[in-house]
Amino acid sequence: MENRNLYTFKRVCELNSITKAAEQLGYAQSTVTTQIKLLENELGVKLFERYGNMIHITDVGKKLLEYSNEIFRITERFLDEMNEEKDISGSIRIAAVDSVCMTILPNILNQFIQAYPKVNIKIISGTANELKHFLTNGLADIAFVLDFNKPSDELHSLLEKKVELGFYIAADAPLKSMDVCLEDLKKQRFVLTESNCQYRKIVESFFERNGIEPDILMESSSTEAIIKIVANGLGITYLPELVVNENPRIKRLHLKDKENEEKLFLKLLMHKNKWKSKIINEFIRICEVNFM
Repeated sequence: MENRNLYTFKRVCELNSITKAAEQLGYAQSTVTTQIKLLENELGVKLFERYGNMIHITDVGKKLLEYSNEIFRITERFLDEMNEEKDISGSIRIAAVDSVCMTILPNILNQFIQAYPKVNIKIISGTANELKHFLTNGLADIAFVLDFNKPSDELHSLLEKKVELGFYIAADAPLKSMDVCLEDLKKQRFVLTESNCQYRKIVESFFERNGIEPDILMESSSTEAIIKIVANGLGITYLPELVVNENPRIKRLHLKDKENEEKLFLKLLMHKNKWKSKIINEFIRICEVNFM
């Protein structure tokens, strides 16, 4: 059954006239008559009784009109939904480590909110291990982590980007050169993240491999606080480049000796069994642009 013929039938019923329907649809009257005949032949029923120039819809015709109205209502609703992407509504739960919340996430959220203002967003922060737990237990839809481990079998890495790590010191530190050796590090005091942080584990591995017993002045879960403390000349720290974000008050030290061999990655994770809704797919698309 062709939609074109069905729509012509619908207009004839609404106008109660083949002539008026033909004029409104831009068809010849004979074309409308042919379309009605095709419908009647296909269904094996009479849709109209004809009395001279008058037509009268049959009971079967009335039933077909009910169904055709429903078909076109559904079609119109479907097209409206497909054409109104900006009216997508719903929610998304985004988990992220604090360093991501302070750096790349605001820009991603800004782009997403502009595109989909009706979507409710919930941000959940925590350590990399906590965020993985949120994903495996259905407490978050998607998560940004800084990690050097391979995800568990339950989690799927959607996007990955290598992150540079380094030692940082106050920009006005009285050093002759930013090029230092391992012996120079042994003389410094350190301001580090807490022991459960992924990049704290990396720097501890570096210290152990190179026989350094660090003089730790302070530990903090806040990278923002660490940067401020280091900027005031109270020690040096070890952080991902994206966390420092070109802060003019601190600068990176360059080791003459071999750099640490561990690699850190910014990852966008999702549970392997999680269904990718339209909202999640659009969020991933925006993240892809920002990961480049």
